[in-house]
Amino acid sequence: MRHYTSRMGLRMSWQVWSVASAGEEVPDVESAAAALDRSVQRIRERVMTGPEGRNLGESARLMRSRILDEGRAAVMRGQRWSATVGEIEVTLSPLDEGF
Repeated sequence: MRHYTSRMGLRMSWQVWSVASAGEEVPDVESAAAALDRSVQRIRERVMTGPEGRNLGESARLMRSRILDEGRAAVMRGQRWSATVGEIEVTLSPLDEGF
């Protein structure tokens, strides 16, 4: 089994159902959580306000916790990880060292 090293980086993809989706390479799970935070904040400012925005913010808070716990553990084992919380879906995939 291949184990993650900090030199490998991650491919993060995320989706907020019916609003937006994106993907990017990030150096670590902390950066993945921060990227999700930034994206959700932009959505809450521009698209989802009021109760919808608060619900999205709570889903993002729970997803952040899962990224930093379950996501980190999977990536450290060299495994792909996906989770859905509310309207948010996130996938983390370790990049090969050759990238």
